[in-house]
Amino acid sequence: MDLKELCLARGTSGREEQVRELVRSALPSDLDSLAVDRMGNLLVAQGQDRPGPRVLLLAHMDEVGLMVTGHTPDGRLRIRAWGGVPPSAVAGKSVLVGAAGLPGAIGRPPNHFHRGEGLATAKYDDLYVDIGAADANTAKSLAPVGEMITFDTPYRVSPDGSSAIGKAFDDRAGVWLALEMLRHTWDFPLHVAFTVQEEVGLRGAQVALRAVRPDLVLALEATAAADTPDAPPGRGTRVGDGPALTTLDRSSRADEGLREALARAGAAAEVPWQWRRGIGGGNEAGAAWLQGYRSAAVSVPCRYLHAPVSLISLRDLAAARSLLQRFLENVREVRGHD
Repeated sequence: MDLKELCLARGTSGREEQVRELVRSALPSDLDSLAVDRMGNLLVAQGQDRPGPRVLLLAHMDEVGLMVTGHTPDGRLRIRAWGGVPPSAVAGKSVLVGAAGLPGAIGRPPNHFHRGEGLATAKYDDLYVDIGAADANTAKSLAPVGEMITFDTPYRVSPDGSSAIGKAFDDRAGVWLALEMLRHTWDFPLHVAFTVQEEVGLRGAQVALRAVRPDLVLALEATAAADTPDAPPGRGTRVGDGPALTTLDRSSRADEGLREALARAGAAAEVPWQWRRGIGGGNEAGAAWLQGYRSAAVSVPCRYLHAPVSLISLRDLAAARSLLQRFLENVREVRGHD
């Protein structure tokens, strides 16, 4: 499956249907099981008759975006964030509204009317989506309350092929990695949950974990990079330094044995990797940790996370694939497994 195709698919939290069908179309034919649960998670398994450990990979299908909350008399759409998108990041951006992808533009009153106040002071109450509707009734018929809004961001690769710019790397990068792992045959039971509603509270992962009851859990994610010019040198995760392994974040503490095995796998695969810097943020490993499962995360550094456009290193993504493959090849050597 091409990463571009995954990133261009549209699916905010609770509206992952398009992404799920795309993932389903890319699954291998030798699966032992494939199911969609009541939440909308896509659950697949290989090698269920093989000896353990039972390994679960978590990768969420939803992306951050916006939601229609109302309509103005002159036909604009009132909006709110759906996932953690700051209002300062979205003004003036092109969007697609609803399942049909109706084009629109995010507007706000011009700065001329704000008496010197900058965009940083914008709130969602100040913003709206303009779809060219003439009045409220037209806007309601085209884009009712609750309709999803995604960013209309193209996918582009840098001239040297080293990086990609687009939307939804969080977490289509993780979905791509999970699909890559399913291309192999393993000598243990491998389960993959392509989950829903991560951006609004790790909801899908909580349900998937109870269904699978794994021995080991890896969350495959994108993580915020802090290597921009305004960041203190050496203080943040960096794009280009390889996948990031987490020790501690806001939602969980990585299992020590898993963390050490992942670091060994990176060294054995001879790929760059880094420790994730900072303890803010979180991912689906937090859901596993709260339920008492041994868990860790492998994350692809991403600049401008939760913005309409972001950037990753394709070399980091390839290194993450190599690290994961080497880890799974030696998963029975993970310290602490019975």
